[in-house]
Amino acid sequence: MRYPRTIAIIVITLLAGRSATAELLQLADDSTIVVSADEAWEDTEQDVLFFRGHFEIRTPRWRLSAHEATIYGKLDDPQRIVADGTDGGLPVQFFFLASDQENSAGTAGEGQHLEYQQTLGLLTLSGAAKLTSGSRVMSSSKIQYDLNTQQLMAGGEEGVHVTVDPGQPEN
Repeated sequence: MRYPRTIAIIVITLLAGRSATAELLQLADDSTIVVSADEAWEDTEQDVLFFRGHFEIRTPRWRLSAHEATIYGKLDDPQRIVADGTDGGLPVQFFFLASDQENSAGTAGEGQHLEYQQTLGLLTLSGAAKLTSGSRVMSSSKIQYDLNTQQLMAGGEEGVHVTVDPGQPEN
C-alpha cells in the first residue's frame, strides 16, 4: 500500500524555486544527502521512495539526475536505485568519486536507463550508454561498471566504441 508523505528537503526545494535549488545543492558536505524532485511519494511497507520530474540526488561521493527514480531502502544507504531519462530526451546522468579521491578524477556516465545495486557496487547503463573515466570514453547500448574494482563490460547491437585521449591523465 502506498502512503503519500512529503519529504522535508523536497518541499523546501520546491518552495524555494528552481533558482534556489542550485544554491541548496551546494550545501552538501561530508555527511549531507540532498534530494530534489517535482513529486515524491513512498511505500512505507516496502521501504521504497518514488520521485518524478527533475530528480536529483547528491551525496558526498556521488550524484545522479534523471526524469524519474525509484530508491529501494533508506535514502542514506540505498540498496538499489532505478532511474530513467525522458523519452527521446534528457538521459540519466551520474558522477561517482572513487574512495581514493586524490588519485581519481571520478567516473561519469549517462544513458536512458540506470540501475545501481549498492551491495554489489554494480552500475548498469542502457540506451545510448556512455561512460567516462580518466582519459577513456566508452559508448555502447549497454554498459555494466563495477564501481569497486573499476572493471566494466559492454556490448549491444551497435558494438562498443572506446576513445582514449592520451592528453588526459589516467585514473
